[in-house]
Amino acid sequence: MNKSVWVAIGLSVGLLLWIMSGGEPENPTAKVQSTKELPLMKVQVTPSQAQNLDVTIVFQGELLPAREVTLKAETSGRVVSVEQVKGSPVREDQKLLTLALDDRTARLDGAKAELVRAQSDLEANRKLFQRGMLSASQLKQDEAQYAAAKSQLSQIKNEISHTQILAPFNSTIYDRFVEVGDYVQAGDPLINVIETNTLKVIGWIPQQKASNLELGQPVSIKLVNDKTLEGRLSFIAPKADPETRAFKVEATVTPESEIKLVGSSVTARVVTEQKLAHYLSPSVISLGAGGELLVKTVNPSQQVKSYPVTVEQTESEGVWLTGMPDSVQVITMGQGFVVDAQQVQSSVVEGALGEISVEQDSKAKSAEVSAEPAGEVNGQVNDQSIETITSVSEPVGV
Repeated sequence: MNKSVWVAIGLSVGLLLWIMSGGEPENPTAKVQSTKELPLMKVQVTPSQAQNLDVTIVFQGELLPAREVTLKAETSGRVVSVEQVKGSPVREDQKLLTLALDDRTARLDGAKAELVRAQSDLEANRKLFQRGMLSASQLKQDEAQYAAAKSQLSQIKNEISHTQILAPFNSTIYDRFVEVGDYVQAGDPLINVIETNTLKVIGWIPQQKASNLELGQPVSIKLVNDKTLEGRLSFIAPKADPETRAFKVEATVTPESEIKLVGSSVTARVVTEQKLAHYLSPSVISLGAGGELLVKTVNPSQQVKSYPVTVEQTESEGVWLTGMPDSVQVITMGQGFVVDAQQVQSSVVEGALGEISVEQDSKAKSAEVSAEPAGEVNGQVNDQSIETITSVSEPVGV
């Protein structure tokens, strides 16, 4: 076998051994790099400080007079005079209109004369009875006639007094149903008066919020012209409406000046309690494995810490949350890629909580828990803001 053949055989064997050994010689540098730890996940955090939160129940209501009465005729007769026009303020016992006396004056004189006669007969017969000249039954009959005469006189006096229609309290004439010359019967409506010196607001509270209310709590009432009145909660229904399961409430208001918006819609706010809460963007809220709401934070050891939170109030740009310490570092970017106890590298971004900016000061924020359900009440408040939070939440971990 010639030399060239032996060279070819040697090269083939060497190539085979090289392939079986892995193709390339071991690289010491690559081995060192594979043993290095992976870099820490980077997240952005923003400091959040809990603030005083006035938890407030808000409900839509109607501003009404404290009292409204329709005066009706208590006797029949023709209207002979009307002393006040619609819209006039009147004092208690001030005359509003007058009915004709007709024969009532003559009947009054006759009743007086009959009473005098009956009294004279009774006194004379009592003397006869004492002398034994009159029976006891006859004396009883005279006493009955005297009582009947007194009743007749009282009746005609009351009937005459009913011809004068007087204001039952300080009020304003809202409507008048008769004019001079009209003939009315007992029971016919004459005049409607309303009390505007004291007003009341009537509204409905869902059953979930009714237990937070107490009589005497301050109520702030916003009118349709943006003016505000202050009142007190004066009535909480002891029983829910059987159809809506909502509770009727009333607030009493004493305005300093005359209000021209009686009967209009108002927005009422009742502060029920104060809490410390964080004002955050819904984008920082995640969903836990059990469906609970979580906010992920970074502790001083640069580890992820999740807190179950409760939504106390929703607003147009953010939500008020409780369940976290007073001061936390909230993860505002990257929270969907980290889990509890994971070591991370955080960078602080001041003044940006998700998509909103929160001014950290001592000024108390006011929470408004709406008592106006979306759609029908049915005893349930449909908090669409919480549904929005759920729809944008990120799962725990990746």
